[in-house]
Amino acid sequence: MRRTLLLASLLGPVLAAPLAGADGRPSLPAATIPPPIVVTSTADRTTVAVGERVTVVYSARIPEGATLELESLVSPARPEGQSATAGFVLDFEPVDPLVSEKGKGRTGLVDVRQTVRLAAFVPGETRVPGPVFSYEGPDGTKAVVRPPEVTLTVSSRLPADQEPGQLAPKPERPVRIPSRSPWFWASIAAGILAVAALVLWLVKRRKKKGAAPAESVPPPPPPDVELEAALAALAARAASLDGDARPFYTELTHAAKRFLERHLGQPVLEWTTFETVRRLREGGTEPPREVALPELLTGADRVKFGRAGSTREDAARALENARHLLAWGRVRMAAQAAAEKAAEKAADKPAGKGAGR
Repeated sequence: MRRTLLLASLLGPVLAAPLAGADGRPSLPAATIPPPIVVTSTADRTTVAVGERVTVVYSARIPEGATLELESLVSPARPEGQSATAGFVLDFEPVDPLVSEKGKGRTGLVDVRQTVRLAAFVPGETRVPGPVFSYEGPDGTKAVVRPPEVTLTVSSRLPADQEPGQLAPKPERPVRIPSRSPWFWASIAAGILAVAALVLWLVKRRKKKGAAPAESVPPPPPPDVELEAALAALAARAASLDGDARPFYTELTHAAKRFLERHLGQPVLEWTTFETVRRLREGGTEPPREVALPELLTGADRVKFGRAGSTREDAARALENARHLLAWGRVRMAAQAAAEKAAEKAADKPAGKGAGR
Protein backbone atom coordinates (compact mmCIF):
# COMPACT_ATOMS: atom_id res chain seq x y z
CA MET A 1 0.00 0.00 0.00
CA ARG A 2 2.79 2.46 0.87
CA ARG A 3 4.61 1.66 -2.39
CA THR A 4 1.43 2.41 -4.37
CA LEU A 5 0.87 5.73 -2.60
CA LEU A 6 4.49 6.75 -3.07
CA LEU A 7 4.36 5.81 -6.78
CA ALA A 8 1.15 7.86 -7.26
CA SER A 9 2.64 10.93 -5.56
CA LEU A 10 5.83 10.71 -7.67
CA LEU A 11 4.22 9.97 -11.03
CA GLY A 12 1.67 12.83 -10.90
CA PRO A 13 4.10 15.72 -11.65
CA VAL A 14 6.06 13.58 -14.14
CA LEU A 15 2.94 12.78 -16.17
CA ALA A 16 1.84 16.43 -16.24
CA ALA A 17 5.28 17.86 -17.16
CA PRO A 18 5.37 16.95 -20.92
CA LEU A 19 2.05 18.74 -21.47
CA ALA A 20 3.17 22.10 -20.06
CA GLY A 21 4.05 24.31 -23.02
CA ALA A 22 5.11 21.45 -25.30
CA ASP A 23 3.54 23.03 -28.39
CA GLY A 24 3.29 26.65 -27.32
CA ARG A 25 -0.11 26.21 -25.62
CA PRO A 26 -0.76 27.54 -22.09
CA SER A 27 0.82 25.26 -19.53
CA LEU A 28 -1.47 23.06 -17.46
CA PRO A 29 -1.32 22.95 -13.65
CA ALA A 30 1.17 20.43 -12.33
CA ALA A 31 -0.22 17.42 -10.55
CA THR A 32 0.35 17.39 -6.80
CA ILE A 33 -1.09 14.15 -5.48
CA PRO A 34 -0.94 14.04 -1.69
CA PRO A 35 -1.17 10.68 0.08
CA PRO A 36 -3.30 8.67 0.53
CA ILE A 37 -4.75 9.34 -2.95
CA VAL A 38 -4.38 6.60 -5.59
CA VAL A 39 -5.29 7.48 -9.20
CA THR A 40 -5.57 5.02 -12.11
CA SER A 41 -6.66 5.18 -15.78
CA THR A 42 -8.39 2.26 -17.55
CA ALA A 43 -9.57 2.07 -21.19
CA ASP A 44 -12.01 -0.54 -22.48
CA ARG A 45 -9.68 -1.04 -25.48
CA THR A 46 -6.40 0.38 -26.69
CA THR A 47 -6.49 -0.65 -30.38
CA VAL A 48 -9.17 1.10 -32.42
CA ALA A 49 -9.87 2.39 -35.92
CA VAL A 50 -10.22 6.06 -36.77
CA GLY A 51 -13.45 7.47 -35.31
CA GLU A 52 -14.29 4.49 -33.05
CA ARG A 53 -15.44 5.31 -29.52
CA VAL A 54 -13.26 4.48 -26.53
CA THR A 55 -14.44 4.56 -22.92
CA VAL A 56 -11.81 5.62 -20.38
CA VAL A 57 -12.49 5.31 -16.64
CA TYR A 58 -10.39 7.43 -14.27
CA SER A 59 -10.52 6.02 -10.74
CA ALA A 60 -9.31 7.62 -7.53
CA ARG A 61 -9.33 6.50 -3.92
CA ILE A 62 -9.67 9.44 -1.54
CA PRO A 63 -10.36 9.81 2.20
CA GLU A 64 -13.91 10.22 3.46
CA GLY A 65 -14.89 13.88 3.65
CA ALA A 66 -12.63 14.85 0.75
CA THR A 67 -13.93 16.17 -2.59
CA LEU A 68 -12.69 15.56 -6.13
CA GLU A 69 -14.02 17.60 -9.08
CA LEU A 70 -13.25 17.46 -12.81
CA GLU A 71 -11.84 20.78 -13.96
CA SER A 72 -11.00 20.19 -17.63
CA LEU A 73 -10.26 17.54 -20.24
CA VAL A 74 -6.92 17.73 -22.04
CA SER A 75 -6.40 17.07 -25.75
CA PRO A 76 -2.97 15.95 -26.98
CA ALA A 77 -0.82 18.13 -29.19
CA ARG A 78 -1.07 17.79 -32.96
CA PRO A 79 1.51 15.61 -34.71
CA GLU A 80 4.49 17.47 -36.08
CA GLY A 81 3.88 18.90 -39.54
CA GLN A 82 0.08 18.67 -39.34
CA SER A 83 -1.75 21.93 -40.13
CA ALA A 84 -4.53 23.35 -37.97
CA THR A 85 -7.04 22.73 -40.77
CA ALA A 86 -6.42 18.97 -40.80
CA GLY A 87 -9.04 18.37 -38.08
CA PHE A 88 -8.85 17.60 -34.39
CA VAL A 89 -6.99 14.76 -32.70
CA LEU A 90 -9.65 13.73 -30.18
CA ASP A 91 -13.41 14.23 -29.93
CA PHE A 92 -14.85 14.12 -26.40
CA GLU A 93 -18.49 13.31 -25.67
CA PRO A 94 -20.38 15.10 -22.85
CA VAL A 95 -19.02 13.95 -19.50
CA ASP A 96 -21.18 12.05 -17.01
CA PRO A 97 -21.18 13.05 -13.32
CA LEU A 98 -18.66 11.54 -10.92
CA VAL A 99 -19.66 8.26 -9.27
CA SER A 100 -18.65 7.71 -5.64
CA GLU A 101 -18.94 4.64 -3.43
CA LYS A 102 -17.40 3.68 -0.12
CA GLY A 103 -14.61 1.15 -0.12
CA LYS A 104 -15.10 -2.32 1.29
CA GLY A 105 -14.40 -2.63 4.96
CA ARG A 106 -13.71 0.17 7.41
CA THR A 107 -10.84 1.69 5.46
CA GLY A 108 -12.05 5.29 5.67
CA LEU A 109 -11.58 5.65 1.90
CA VAL A 110 -14.01 6.40 -0.94
CA ASP A 111 -13.69 5.14 -4.53
CA VAL A 112 -14.46 7.86 -7.10
CA ARG A 113 -14.86 7.11 -10.83
CA GLN A 114 -15.06 9.49 -13.78
CA THR A 115 -16.10 8.01 -17.15
CA VAL A 116 -14.97 9.80 -20.34
CA ARG A 117 -15.91 8.72 -23.87
CA LEU A 118 -13.75 9.86 -26.76
CA ALA A 119 -12.75 9.07 -30.33
CA ALA A 120 -9.35 9.47 -32.01
CA PHE A 121 -9.06 10.77 -35.57
CA VAL A 122 -5.30 10.65 -36.24
CA PRO A 123 -3.80 7.26 -37.26
CA GLY A 124 -0.83 6.02 -35.30
CA GLU A 125 -0.07 6.12 -31.61
CA THR A 126 -2.16 8.69 -29.71
CA ARG A 127 -1.50 9.48 -26.06
CA VAL A 128 -4.57 10.71 -24.21
CA PRO A 129 -3.42 13.00 -21.37
CA GLY A 130 -5.09 12.62 -18.02
CA PRO A 131 -7.72 15.28 -17.24
CA VAL A 132 -7.27 17.90 -14.53
CA PHE A 133 -9.02 17.22 -11.21
CA SER A 134 -9.17 19.55 -8.21
CA TYR A 135 -8.87 17.84 -4.83
CA GLU A 136 -9.75 19.20 -1.40
CA GLY A 137 -8.96 17.10 1.63
CA PRO A 138 -10.99 16.83 4.84
CA ASP A 139 -8.60 19.29 6.50
CA GLY A 140 -8.96 21.86 3.69
CA THR A 141 -5.77 20.88 1.86
CA LYS A 142 -6.09 21.59 -1.88
CA ALA A 143 -4.20 19.90 -4.68
CA VAL A 144 -4.28 19.22 -8.41
CA VAL A 145 -4.70 15.56 -9.42
CA ARG A 146 -3.73 14.24 -12.88
CA PRO A 147 -4.39 10.56 -13.73
CA PRO A 148 -1.85 8.69 -15.88
CA GLU A 149 -2.17 9.05 -19.64
CA VAL A 150 -3.66 6.32 -21.85
CA THR A 151 -1.96 5.22 -25.07
CA LEU A 152 -4.18 4.29 -28.03
CA THR A 153 -3.11 2.60 -31.25
CA VAL A 154 -5.30 4.06 -33.99
CA SER A 155 -5.47 2.30 -37.36
CA SER A 156 -6.50 4.02 -40.58
CA ARG A 157 -9.63 3.02 -42.48
CA LEU A 158 -7.95 3.64 -45.84
CA PRO A 159 -6.40 0.78 -47.86
CA ALA A 160 -2.95 -0.09 -46.55
CA ASP A 161 -1.22 0.28 -49.93
CA GLN A 162 -2.69 3.65 -50.94
CA GLU A 163 -2.20 7.23 -49.87
CA PRO A 164 -5.24 9.52 -49.40
CA GLY A 165 -4.26 11.52 -52.51
CA GLN A 166 -4.12 8.38 -54.66
CA LEU A 167 -7.74 7.34 -54.10
CA ALA A 168 -9.76 7.61 -57.30
CA PRO A 169 -12.67 10.07 -57.09
CA LYS A 170 -16.18 8.88 -57.75
CA PRO A 171 -17.22 9.27 -61.40
CA GLU A 172 -19.47 12.22 -62.04
CA ARG A 173 -22.90 11.36 -63.35
CA PRO A 174 -24.68 13.74 -65.74
CA VAL A 175 -27.64 15.56 -64.30
CA ARG A 176 -30.87 14.63 -66.05
CA ILE A 177 -33.86 16.93 -65.75
CA PRO A 178 -37.06 15.06 -66.66
CA SER A 179 -39.47 16.76 -69.02
CA ARG A 180 -42.85 17.92 -67.75
CA SER A 181 -46.08 16.91 -69.42
CA PRO A 182 -48.85 19.44 -70.23
CA TRP A 183 -50.99 17.90 -67.48
CA PHE A 184 -48.38 18.93 -64.91
CA TRP A 185 -48.55 22.60 -65.90
CA ALA A 186 -52.34 22.44 -66.15
CA SER A 187 -52.60 21.11 -62.59
CA ILE A 188 -50.33 23.89 -61.32
CA ALA A 189 -52.46 26.53 -63.06
CA ALA A 190 -55.63 25.01 -61.60
CA GLY A 191 -54.11 25.05 -58.12
CA ILE A 192 -53.13 28.72 -58.45
CA LEU A 193 -56.64 29.66 -59.59
CA ALA A 194 -58.17 27.74 -56.67
CA VAL A 195 -55.93 29.52 -54.14
CA ALA A 196 -56.73 32.92 -55.70
CA ALA A 197 -60.47 32.19 -55.52
CA LEU A 198 -60.17 31.16 -51.87
CA VAL A 199 -58.27 34.35 -50.98
CA LEU A 200 -60.85 36.50 -52.77
CA TRP A 201 -63.70 34.77 -50.92
CA LEU A 202 -62.01 35.27 -47.55
CA VAL A 203 -61.43 38.98 -48.26
CA LYS A 204 -65.08 39.53 -49.19
CA ARG A 205 -66.26 37.64 -46.11
CA ARG A 206 -64.09 39.76 -43.82
CA LYS A 207 -65.39 42.96 -45.36
CA LYS A 208 -68.96 41.85 -44.70
CA LYS A 209 -68.34 41.03 -41.06
CA GLY A 210 -66.28 44.13 -40.49
CA ALA A 211 -63.18 44.42 -38.42
CA ALA A 212 -63.47 42.29 -35.30
CA PRO A 213 -62.78 44.22 -32.10
CA ALA A 214 -59.27 43.62 -30.98
CA GLU A 215 -59.04 41.74 -27.75
CA SER A 216 -57.68 43.90 -25.00
CA VAL A 217 -54.46 42.44 -23.69
CA PRO A 218 -53.81 43.32 -20.07
CA PRO A 219 -50.56 45.19 -19.57
CA PRO A 220 -47.72 43.21 -18.00
CA PRO A 221 -47.04 43.80 -14.31
CA PRO A 222 -44.20 46.11 -13.31
CA PRO A 223 -40.71 44.58 -13.58
CA ASP A 224 -40.23 44.32 -9.81
CA VAL A 225 -43.65 42.71 -9.25
CA GLU A 226 -42.97 40.19 -12.03
CA LEU A 227 -39.57 39.25 -10.58
CA GLU A 228 -40.97 38.97 -7.05
CA ALA A 229 -43.68 36.55 -8.23
CA ALA A 230 -41.11 34.47 -10.12
CA LEU A 231 -38.82 34.28 -7.06
CA ALA A 232 -41.73 33.21 -4.86
CA ALA A 233 -42.53 30.34 -7.23
CA LEU A 234 -38.85 29.32 -7.42
CA ALA A 235 -38.48 29.42 -3.63
CA ALA A 236 -41.10 26.71 -3.29
CA ARG A 237 -39.20 24.58 -5.80
CA ALA A 238 -35.83 25.20 -4.13
CA ALA A 239 -37.10 23.77 -0.84
CA SER A 240 -37.67 20.40 -2.52
CA LEU A 241 -34.89 20.57 -5.12
CA ASP A 242 -33.59 17.10 -5.96
CA GLY A 243 -31.97 15.59 -9.03
CA ASP A 244 -31.44 17.70 -12.14
CA ALA A 245 -31.22 21.37 -11.09
CA ARG A 246 -30.77 22.81 -14.59
CA PRO A 247 -34.47 23.77 -15.12
CA PHE A 248 -34.47 25.65 -11.80
CA TYR A 249 -31.37 27.70 -12.66
CA THR A 250 -32.61 28.30 -16.22
CA GLU A 251 -35.83 29.88 -14.95
CA LEU A 252 -33.95 31.82 -12.25
CA THR A 253 -31.50 33.45 -14.68
CA HIS A 254 -34.31 34.14 -17.18
CA ALA A 255 -36.33 35.94 -14.50
CA ALA A 256 -33.31 37.99 -13.35
CA LYS A 257 -32.26 38.97 -16.89
CA ARG A 258 -35.85 39.79 -17.89
CA PHE A 259 -36.07 42.13 -14.90
CA LEU A 260 -32.87 43.87 -15.99
CA GLU A 261 -34.10 44.07 -19.59
CA ARG A 262 -37.43 45.68 -18.65
CA HIS A 263 -35.94 47.95 -16.01
CA LEU A 264 -32.93 49.17 -18.02
CA GLY A 265 -34.51 49.02 -21.49
CA GLN A 266 -31.65 46.94 -22.93
CA PRO A 267 -31.72 43.49 -24.66
CA VAL A 268 -30.22 41.65 -21.68
CA LEU A 269 -31.95 38.36 -22.57
CA GLU A 270 -29.94 38.22 -25.81
CA TRP A 271 -26.60 38.65 -24.03
CA THR A 272 -24.36 36.00 -22.54
CA THR A 273 -23.24 36.23 -18.92
CA PHE A 274 -19.93 37.82 -19.91
CA GLU A 275 -21.66 40.35 -22.19
CA THR A 276 -24.22 41.22 -19.51
CA VAL A 277 -21.59 42.03 -16.87
CA ARG A 278 -19.36 43.90 -19.32
CA ARG A 279 -22.06 46.02 -20.94
CA LEU A 280 -23.72 46.94 -17.66
CA ARG A 281 -20.33 47.96 -16.31
CA GLU A 282 -19.53 50.05 -19.40
CA GLY A 283 -22.96 51.70 -19.32
CA GLY A 284 -22.73 52.59 -15.63
CA THR A 285 -25.79 50.47 -14.74
CA GLU A 286 -24.00 47.55 -13.07
CA PRO A 287 -25.49 46.66 -9.66
CA PRO A 288 -23.18 47.14 -6.66
CA ARG A 289 -20.92 44.37 -5.48
CA GLU A 290 -23.31 43.47 -2.65
CA VAL A 291 -25.90 42.32 -5.21
CA ALA A 292 -23.40 39.68 -6.54
CA LEU A 293 -24.91 39.60 -10.03
CA PRO A 294 -21.79 37.97 -11.64
CA GLU A 295 -21.82 35.22 -8.99
CA LEU A 296 -25.52 34.60 -9.60
CA LEU A 297 -25.15 34.25 -13.39
CA THR A 298 -21.84 32.32 -13.46
CA GLY A 299 -22.99 29.92 -10.74
CA ALA A 300 -26.12 29.16 -12.75
CA ASP A 301 -24.03 28.65 -15.93
CA ARG A 302 -21.87 26.05 -14.16
CA VAL A 303 -25.00 24.03 -13.40
CA LYS A 304 -26.69 24.56 -16.79
CA PHE A 305 -23.70 24.04 -19.08
CA GLY A 306 -20.92 22.55 -16.93
CA ARG A 307 -23.09 19.82 -15.35
CA ALA A 308 -22.02 20.90 -11.86
CA GLY A 309 -24.04 19.67 -8.94
CA SER A 310 -26.29 21.87 -6.81
CA THR A 311 -27.80 21.40 -3.37
CA ARG A 312 -30.81 23.03 -1.79
CA GLU A 313 -28.49 25.35 0.10
CA ASP A 314 -26.88 26.45 -3.19
CA ALA A 315 -30.32 27.15 -4.66
CA ALA A 316 -31.29 29.15 -1.56
CA ARG A 317 -28.13 31.28 -1.88
CA ALA A 318 -28.87 31.92 -5.56
CA LEU A 319 -32.41 33.04 -4.66
CA GLU A 320 -30.99 35.35 -1.99
CA ASN A 321 -28.73 36.99 -4.59
CA ALA A 322 -31.75 37.45 -6.86
CA ARG A 323 -33.64 39.12 -3.98
CA HIS A 324 -30.69 41.52 -3.54
CA LEU A 325 -31.03 42.33 -7.25
CA LEU A 326 -34.76 42.99 -6.75
CA ALA A 327 -34.10 45.30 -3.79
CA TRP A 328 -31.48 47.23 -5.76
CA GLY A 329 -33.86 47.58 -8.70
CA ARG A 330 -36.69 48.90 -6.52
CA VAL A 331 -34.43 51.54 -4.96
CA ARG A 332 -33.31 52.59 -8.43
CA MET A 333 -36.89 52.67 -9.75
CA ALA A 334 -37.99 54.83 -6.81
CA ALA A 335 -35.11 57.25 -7.45
CA GLN A 336 -36.05 57.47 -11.13
CA ALA A 337 -39.71 58.17 -10.27
CA ALA A 338 -38.70 60.92 -7.83
CA ALA A 339 -36.43 62.49 -10.44
CA GLU A 340 -39.24 62.47 -13.02
CA LYS A 341 -41.66 64.15 -10.59
CA ALA A 342 -39.09 66.81 -9.77
CA ALA A 343 -38.54 67.46 -13.47
CA GLU A 344 -42.31 67.83 -14.04
CA LYS A 345 -42.61 70.32 -11.17
CA ALA A 346 -39.66 72.31 -12.50
CA ALA A 347 -41.29 72.42 -15.94
CA ASP A 348 -44.66 73.55 -14.50
CA LYS A 349 -43.23 76.49 -12.50
CA PRO A 350 -42.22 78.69 -15.49
CA ALA A 351 -45.60 78.02 -17.12
CA GLY A 352 -47.44 79.09 -13.96
CA LYS A 353 -45.42 82.33 -13.67
CA GLY A 354 -46.15 83.23 -17.29
CA ALA A 355 -49.91 82.70 -16.78
CA GLY A 356 -49.91 84.93 -13.66
CA ARG A 357 -48.38 87.84 -15.54
